[in-house]
Amino acid sequence: MTTDDVLAQVFLNSFEQHKPQLLGRRIWLACSGGRDSLSLAHLCQQLFNAGKLPFLPQLLHINHGMQQANAAWADQVSTWAQQNQMPCQVLKINLVKKTEQEARQARYEAIIGVMNHQDVLILGHHQDDQVETLLMRLFNGAGVNGLSGMKEWSIKSSQNQQGTQKNIVLWRPLLTISRQQITQYADNKGLTYIDDPTNVALQKSNLNPDQLNDRAWLRSVLLPHITQRYPKAKQAIARTGQLMQEASVILDEQSSLDLSQSIINDRAFCSVLDINQLTRLSTARQSFLIHSWLAPTATDLPPSRRLVEEVLSLAHRKDSNHQTCLSWDSGRYQYQIRRYQHKLYRLWDSWEQWLQLAPTTHDIHIDVEEEIAPCLLLKPLSTEFEWSVQGLTGLIAELQQQLTVLIDAKAETDREDIKSIAWSKETKLIFQPLPRTQKIALPGRVGRKSGKKLLQALDVPSFMRQSVVLCSLQLSPLCSEQQSIPLLIITPEQTMVLQSPFSQSIAQLVEDKALVAELHDL
Repeated sequence: MTTDDVLAQVFLNSFEQHKPQLLGRRIWLACSGGRDSLSLAHLCQQLFNAGKLPFLPQLLHINHGMQQANAAWADQVSTWAQQNQMPCQVLKINLVKKTEQEARQARYEAIIGVMNHQDVLILGHHQDDQVETLLMRLFNGAGVNGLSGMKEWSIKSSQNQQGTQKNIVLWRPLLTISRQQITQYADNKGLTYIDDPTNVALQKSNLNPDQLNDRAWLRSVLLPHITQRYPKAKQAIARTGQLMQEASVILDEQSSLDLSQSIINDRAFCSVLDINQLTRLSTARQSFLIHSWLAPTATDLPPSRRLVEEVLSLAHRKDSNHQTCLSWDSGRYQYQIRRYQHKLYRLWDSWEQWLQLAPTTHDIHIDVEEEIAPCLLLKPLSTEFEWSVQGLTGLIAELQQQLTVLIDAKAETDREDIKSIAWSKETKLIFQPLPRTQKIALPGRVGRKSGKKLLQALDVPSFMRQSVVLCSLQLSPLCSEQQSIPLLIITPEQTMVLQSPFSQSIAQLVEDKALVAELHDL
């Protein structure tokens, strides 16, 4: 089989593997004009013309202005695409810092900017690129996931300033093909490709080794020495990357299982881990779980080993100090890592700040026949979060019915909590920040508590204590000695029905989800 046939077969095999995900999507191809991307573009054109490929990708070329020749390269790619009847779009970007890392990030941002959600971008990465990537990650101390290298099929996520997330697919069909095979293909087809002087071999450039970027140095200096001693080193390194990918899948599956068994509540702005469940795992599994928990999405940067160790140290502390706060910038969100009792919290900075805003006080008269708003905001509506109570109509109807029954039963009972109840036009439902001095009787517990002891009994973390709402039934002082009957306590994490003559019926509303407190990030 010729080199041309090998490339075509490898590409078609990859296409068949991902065909269900490819059909119906728009396909793009990142084309720098180098031998790799130009050969891939030519291969797609040939397979399309032969009826073996059902799509012809649109080429995307980035002019990042880092070199004087960039404009000429853009013209060269555009001319080639026009001559070969392939659609092509040139994107010009302006770099603040002209570094390889910034250029790479800016290229992806520009490309994602013109692509639609779930579009597919074909990349010309090959086996030699994979080997260089693995070595660079090895020298930077990467773990199993990092040493799995580039994946043939992966998701790239981006978020705009409005917070809308866009996911595109990166498809690398030629990862098993060597640079030498691609060069042979390009030469066989007479392709006039571009040689970037920062990437070409040392002997073909006028640069000394110290002037080369890291990838070019690996390619031109280190790998020739390695392959001279170990001729099949590239294939072996690439094979190790494949084995690491398989190991990474196994670790991810185990970590997902561990996480599902340890997670108490998992929302983007507030995720809670059960420390008791976490510490039952082996040390290695604890570390891997925390690593995954700190970076919940593909767009989050991986946390450092030091941060993972600090979080584990926080989880294993035996003292009662709950003031420690670890900061973590994932690249997507600013997080705080906190502990309270036997729980670990991963919080958005913005949510922790929102928690300190005082709840809104609402008075709702229950004797007035008027339409009740379906949604009662517990805090002023912000640009990021909405906290509300749904189902007030049912709650008020239940209170009206229960009050009627209790008032009718007053003469036939010795219960003091019922004998003091009266209903007037001044009777109202009040939602307010929990008064720290008010003594509350919790269900199933003896006595009443207030202030810090009450919040501790409710298991409310210190950083949430500004966001505790008391719902009570306010009776007219002219008709009753008992002016207020606490009904509910609502926190961002729970709704608790308090001991009262109405507790049974209210508890049924909560259980049936006819009365719910909801917290959303907007």
